[in-house]
Amino acid sequence: MQVLEHVYSNVVVLEPTERLTVETELDLKDAVRRQLDAGRRHLVLDLARVPYVDSCGLGTMVQAYVSTHRAGGWVRLSNITPRVRHLLTITRLMTIFELYRPEARALGA
Repeated sequence: MQVLEHVYSNVVVLEPTERLTVETELDLKDAVRRQLDAGRRHLVLDLARVPYVDSCGLGTMVQAYVSTHRAGGWVRLSNITPRVRHLLTITRLMTIFELYRPEARALGA
């Protein structure tokens, strides 16, 4: 899987391009680690192109959350599909992850 990495001044958007499963989770782990190693602590997972997440993919998302939180940062989710939203809801992970809404930041500025 390819993970597109968009680096902005105050946030990095990581955009996986296919299913997040046991076969592809390492690519996301590597992308998160690269950003943390570079000192970037605010990450957005743009899940617009992720139609399916399995339990390993969920574990990778939680691991990204924990790693960035320990480093003093955060991980937020963006553009989650209805199927992924349902999965996050039934696993109660929607209570952990915040959604990234750049328009809300613009209004508060």
